[in-house]
Amino acid sequence: MPDSPADIYVRDARNDDAERVAVICEAAFAPLRSIYRPKEEAIARQAERAQTGTRLVAEIAGTLVGTVQYDLHTRHLHVIGLAVHPDYQRRGVARCLLDEIDQRAVLPGQPVVVLDTIKETGNVPLFEKLGFEVTREEVATWCQSETFSQVHDVKMERIVIPNK
Repeated sequence: MPDSPADIYVRDARNDDAERVAVICEAAFAPLRSIYRPKEEAIARQAERAQTGTRLVAEIAGTLVGTVQYDLHTRHLHVIGLAVHPDYQRRGVARCLLDEIDQRAVLPGQPVVVLDTIKETGNVPLFEKLGFEVTREEVATWCQSETFSQVHDVKMERIVIPNK
């Protein structure tokens, strides 16, 4: 039975969440690694970002089941690495994490939440269902693929403060 949003608790990550966050990310991203794998320089940038961004986690009954990181910029909030453990996917966890991201954008007056995804993963329609729109698509030069000759980085956004 799917969990209701009331069963999903989103909070700021703590230092003691790091091990479970790593497990969630590994489990969530493992099926995608034949579709795309970041190159070494992209991995280095991701590690640097992990030190500077803000991370949220989602819990169900005290168990960490999802995570997302974000950076605040001048005119937008950038979502990085949304991951939900496969055992908890399709239960509203990603929606709850992104709804909290929206609140984090609205408070300081950021009108837009943006994210990047790889088209070939099939995630574009999922994010469209969550209210994001495609703003740009280009060949992803920061990653490689075992499956495709090239993959496409899709920029998406969701307006959280209209007319700003």
